[in-house]
Amino acid sequence: MKPIMLLTIGIASLACSLFLTAATASPIPYQQPGGIADLEDPFIASGYNALFTCSAHFVARRPLADIKVVELADTIPLGLPDPVIDSKNMTVRVGTGETARIAAYRHGMGCTLLPPQWGIADVPRLPYVQYREPVDLSLVPWPLGDNYSVKKSTRLTDVLSRAFDGNSFGANTLTVSVIVLKDDVVIAEQYRDGFGPYSGYRTWSTAKSITGVLIGIATGQGLLDPEQPAPVPEWQAPGDARKNILLKELLWMSSGLYGGGNNTAAVYFGGQDVISAVTTTQLEVDPGTRWKYANNDTLLALRALRHQLDDDLAYLRFPYDELLHPIGMHHTYMETDHQGNFIGSSQVYTTARDLARFGLLLVNDGVWLGRRILPAGWIDFVSTPAATRPTEAGKQGYGAQFWLFGAIDGLPADTFTSAGNKGQYVTVIRSADVVVVRTGVDPAGARWNQPRFTKAVLKRI
Repeated sequence: MKPIMLLTIGIASLACSLFLTAATASPIPYQQPGGIADLEDPFIASGYNALFTCSAHFVARRPLADIKVVELADTIPLGLPDPVIDSKNMTVRVGTGETARIAAYRHGMGCTLLPPQWGIADVPRLPYVQYREPVDLSLVPWPLGDNYSVKKSTRLTDVLSRAFDGNSFGANTLTVSVIVLKDDVVIAEQYRDGFGPYSGYRTWSTAKSITGVLIGIATGQGLLDPEQPAPVPEWQAPGDARKNILLKELLWMSSGLYGGGNNTAAVYFGGQDVISAVTTTQLEVDPGTRWKYANNDTLLALRALRHQLDDDLAYLRFPYDELLHPIGMHHTYMETDHQGNFIGSSQVYTTARDLARFGLLLVNDGVWLGRRILPAGWIDFVSTPAATRPTEAGKQGYGAQFWLFGAIDGLPADTFTSAGNKGQYVTVIRSADVVVVRTGVDPAGARWNQPRFTKAVLKRI
């Protein structure tokens, strides 16, 4: 793989600078099988608090007092020390001494949790691509910018009000934002008090859908082929059956590999690198014979992309140059581990408006303002039931990194959606040319009912 060196790069009006020194392996790196870890372990919970505080403060510019009430609500019972924000070095520390967990912010890239064997002095070793500030989006017309007025549908007033009441669409839920698009136009947009258009939040598993689109772009460029084995370099030894896992089987959550399902807390909040977590597990069943929701399958698809690009800088730039910036998602950050691997199964930080732009690309079959970004047929692929999870009465379906709503939800059969923890949704109804975005910070145990909310929206418009 081509190394990253100290350099400055200019491309048209967008310039970036990058700095990455070669990481020196620790004698005892933090590694857990499959990246599985206990979320209630104070070590993991401290990492959770450090990372969430870092993103909320340095990306969304929110005060610590509010972050403790909202983002850190689930860890309050553990009695962890308050995060300490270092504005000069743009880091957040939770705890002291050997048990301290540190998250570091890099402008344009978001936050990265340091592995436990690293300290503040190691922050310059983190991968870094610095993009210039975008133009003032308030002067740029929608959808590339924020110069628009909401063409409100008065029929939606009551539905939006109920979305924020904490009960109508799920007991004890806490909605942050709602945006509704109809025929590419914003017809509803509302935020909770204390939040606004640039109050970002972690996408959680809505990131998987973003990753699914990135893999589609790479497929259109000839870098990847879903019908071929996923090019994961760690699996290429003679006799390794994992090298037969098809890329589409990763996208379908059908790798057959051992893993913790949606538990990769050692990667998310422990500081483990992605590669040691996802490429070292063995097959439990034959590939393509079992559907099992798995964060690692998504991360493996990104591992394949990095290998095919064979250029660390190109990999770090790929989401921004090929998807995010071309469609105006300038307030979206795909955060990485300390080795520069995107944690694209959960760790994307974005805003509701950027998610609405993402939905607009989806509802228009991967075409943006006349330019085809996704290859023809990719939206059909991601919204078609996976071979290992065919349509079944009473169950929501799954395609390729997207969930499928339909008749059981009282919705059109072509409804598909991203879905992230704590209620992050980008729901697309292609036949109605409608996109429904909802973001939230639902507390543990609360569950937002996106199908019910989407059905209520459709009835009114």
